[in-house]
Amino acid sequence: MFEYVSIVGTVSTVIVLLMVSAMLYLVWIGFENDAHKPSPDDGDRPELDDGEESPEPQSELAEGNSV
Repeated sequence: MFEYVSIVGTVSTVIVLLMVSAMLYLVWIGFENDAHKPSPDDGDRPELDDGEESPEPQSELAEGNSV
């Protein structure tokens, strides 16, 4: 029975190392992807409004009411 312990331990260690290396590879690919990089062009973003100069009036909610 003890001769199988070293085989099972070796196989499980190899599998764990393969899984860790696969996860690190996926993280490395994720950093190379352009989806996570900030966009240098901010010309298409709308400007934030202060609220005082807003053309459409907003009604206030009474207490206890929610949207």
